Amino acid sequence: MIEYRTSLESINPNDLNGFFVGWVKPLTPEQHYIILKNSSFVVLAYDKENSRVVGFINAISDMVHFAFIPMLEVLPEYQHKGIGSNLFKTMLELLDDFTCIDLMCDKKMQGFYEKFGMFKSHGMIIRKYN
Repeated sequence: MIEYRTSLESINPNDLNGFFVGWVKPLTPEQHYIILKNSSFVVLAYDKENSRVVGFINAISDMVHFAFIPMLEVLPEYQHKGIGSNLFKTMLELLDDFTCIDLMCDKKMQGFYEKFGMFKSHGMIIRKYN
């Protein structure tokens, strides 16, 4: 059974193995933990039967008007089971009072986010691993 948690209580870096598959410069579990700890909001998908984090989403915010969602990821073996959608819905509920919610994603992911009422925009980025 998957439960959705909004805190890192009882979670440590060892619980964050297996993420960032296919990334050019994957994050370590320790870096991942620090990112989640320093985020304004976090939602974890936790598989109670296997005692492991299987998905996450985080947001950073000015706590007044803007929130930015930098990452949403589900472990490969747990994908296509609705976990990513549930993570995103839960995060949108946490961010309900914010007027502007932004995220950047690869073009192939835009359809996923459009299902939740998001629309395409333009942005600029720097990726130092290119």
